[in-house]
Amino acid sequence: MSDLVQKQCKFAKMIAELITWLVSQEYECRFGDAWRSTDKLKVPMGSPGFDDDLEYSYQELLFYNKKSKLTYGKHNDRLAIDLLIHKNDKMLADEEYRPVGEKWESMGGSWGGRFGVKKDEYVTKIGWDAGHFEL
Repeated sequence: MSDLVQKQCKFAKMIAELITWLVSQEYECRFGDAWRSTDKLKVPMGSPGFDDDLEYSYQELLFYNKKSKLTYGKHNDRLAIDLLIHKNDKMLADEEYRPVGEKWESMGGSWGGRFGVKKDEYVTKIGWDAGHFEL
């Protein structure tokens, strides 16, 4: 088994463990983006910045539309997932993701709530992608 496949299997088990923990803490969750294909897709009818005959991956389109900061990332390698987490029928605000993100970090994962935050500010600030969990 390749190193990537081993990491993917480990990541899947970690996500299962995180979801089990979420349920035990009375959270509900839904999947956002998990795997993002690198398959090229034609852009129909062109739009500013695109030509009809060019092809772009989903990740590249997210980047172009400022929905991602990367043209290739952990989602493309099946090593990241975005989770939409609720408690008491209310979607969590970024700051409310902190206990979930810290649980994920204690399991050995990287949490998007740290993206763009200096380590000495972890206690007071949340990064730009609180619902993102990766290995």
